[in-house]
Amino acid sequence: MRGIRVGMDATRPFQYLWTKGNRYGSEFSVDMELWPNWFPVFESGYEVIKLNTNYIEYNGQGSYSRIGIDYNFLQAEHKNDKDVLFFGLRYGFSIARQKVDRYLVDSYWGPVNGHFGNQNYFAHWGEFLVGIKGEIFHNFYMGWTIRGKVKMNHTEMELPPVYFIPGYGKAEKGFTLDFTYSVYYNIPWDFRKKNRVVKTVIKK
Repeated sequence: MRGIRVGMDATRPFQYLWTKGNRYGSEFSVDMELWPNWFPVFESGYEVIKLNTNYIEYNGQGSYSRIGIDYNFLQAEHKNDKDVLFFGLRYGFSIARQKVDRYLVDSYWGPVNGHFGNQNYFAHWGEFLVGIKGEIFHNFYMGWTIRGKVKMNHTEMELPPVYFIPGYGKAEKGFTLDFTYSVYYNIPWDFRKKNRVVKTVIKK
């Protein structure tokens, strides 16, 4: 494939439809075939989660990024073959903050209420993923990805503990699964052709 492919996760703005709490965000990606069938990838996004129940009013939000690489199992028969069936690896990290505007705890002596101000925290994790990207018409793609995420570490806080990690999910889970459905546009650009031209000029 020739060019730089930019993408947007179409599921992030609508996560509240299938997750607990009001969770939404946005995510963008960039990848290119730097070597035959190997695609370095950069992904970045922002997520927000809000919980509002009788016992707690929680707000968490933050940015996240991932870097990694995908390998395409489909062998292109000619340069115009652009469909991808891939396996990939990622390293992800997030910088976020949370606050509890209100909490209520029942105790022996009666209800206890209070709040916690803004708390900043950091988290990082690894991912393995499989997916497809198919060209639906010239230079436009759609595709899905299944991601397995393994938490490495996050900032520890006594009260309240970290509840949500943007780009990962619930902090209490050491492993999570995620599904994304994205749209892409390939910006045509053949850097390898330019490199060959430069080398030819140098030789002359």
